[in-house]
Amino acid sequence: MVKWYNSLGTKLTVSFMILIIFVSMGTFLFTVQEAKSALTDQMKEELVLTAKVMSSQIDGDLLYQIKGKEATENEAFMQIYQKLGELQGDNGDIIAYLYVMRLDEQGNARFIVDGAYLGDGVIDVYADQLYEDAPVEDIKKGLAAPHVSEEPYTDEWGTFMTGYAPIYDSNGNVAGVLGVDFDIATVKQKQDFLSSLVYYVLFGSILAATSVILYFSLTIIKDLNSITKVAENISNGELDIELPVIKSKSEIYELNEGMKSVFAAIEFLSGEAEKNSK
Repeated sequence: MVKWYNSLGTKLTVSFMILIIFVSMGTFLFTVQEAKSALTDQMKEELVLTAKVMSSQIDGDLLYQIKGKEATENEAFMQIYQKLGELQGDNGDIIAYLYVMRLDEQGNARFIVDGAYLGDGVIDVYADQLYEDAPVEDIKKGLAAPHVSEEPYTDEWGTFMTGYAPIYDSNGNVAGVLGVDFDIATVKQKQDFLSSLVYYVLFGSILAATSVILYFSLTIIKDLNSITKVAENISNGELDIELPVIKSKSEIYELNEGMKSVFAAIEFLSGEAEKNSK
């Protein structure tokens, strides 16, 4: 009796299982990576479009009236603040922050109006406040044309992907830049959900493939064991046996047909030998 670990069925099943696992893992990693990249690219496109549309609705002429800390809460400041609140509207779950900035003579980023500054009833960011952790290079690009940060960045308010778009005055000059922050946690949730979905699909595929392999493996081994048993009986001189019925038109079927020919030849030779002995 062949040990289970030496069985052809075991070897076939294990070999195919290893192959399926490797292929599935490669597919999983590739699919998840591509899906995450697609989600990130989609978010960047949405950010650029959102920043571009929103910046066109801000009056750039008002920004010139907001200079210095003392300008916090003047009429121009409040108009811009209210406009930012209107623009954010019901998108608070997606847009974390809306704010308007400029670069000073030293090239430092400064807030003109932060749309969330009255969120808790306290002025958190005043006019012309220095943005210490600002991604200055991205802001410079945003002053020239709609732009989105290539990678998420972290500042004192959290980790974000940000879209930028220039704000123009009535003469077509750039008066400032609008920043639109998307909370990276929102994107990460979508990526995690997609990863889980792909994982479950691949797990189901592996389970289905394993079931099919086990079925065919056991079927093949069953037919081979039947033919092996017949061969053992013949080698022991037992001729009163029945050959198995193999339904599949495979190599095993041809082997079984060959065994029939061998068995017929042995019966003929046995009969001839018996006649000669008499």
